[in-house]
Amino acid sequence: MTETNNSKGVLASAQSLYCRFTDMANGLQGLAALAARLVMARMFLKSGILKVQDFGTAVDLFEYEYFEGMPHGLAIVGGAMATFGETVLPLMLIVGFLTRFASAGLLVMTIVISTLVYPFWSGTGVSLWWNDHVWWTVILFVLLAYGGGNLSLDAMLAKKK
Repeated sequence: MTETNNSKGVLASAQSLYCRFTDMANGLQGLAALAARLVMARMFLKSGILKVQDFGTAVDLFEYEYFEGMPHGLAIVGGAMATFGETVLPLMLIVGFLTRFASAGLLVMTIVISTLVYPFWSGTGVSLWWNDHVWWTVILFVLLAYGGGNLSLDAMLAKKK
């Protein structure tokens, strides 16, 4: 009977330790979401700022590099959409405002970049998909699924309801 009591005591201690660890880890969710938001915002915002500083180059990229031979008018629209997406959506991520919407927009941009602009299948094979874009996709997918966390404007607005 003593062995059974000892086993129950060890099991209870392990369960208690696990519960405390889980509670501590759950407390990190907001910080993890903030880190993911900041990482993704940096990736896109750097490119967006360059496009804002020299919009002509953004248009040229669409017209001559991304989609060679694209009509100039469409290149202007594409450049404007990319510039907007790469500046406004990352700023939304930074503050955690409409995080899921911003993540969805950047996820679409990532998929377009990976499949149309710099297609992963055009090189030596599938291994090219295993680049930065796969990590962007995973992070954005997590933000889309779970939201901005408790350190976001989304969370503050939800509490005021």
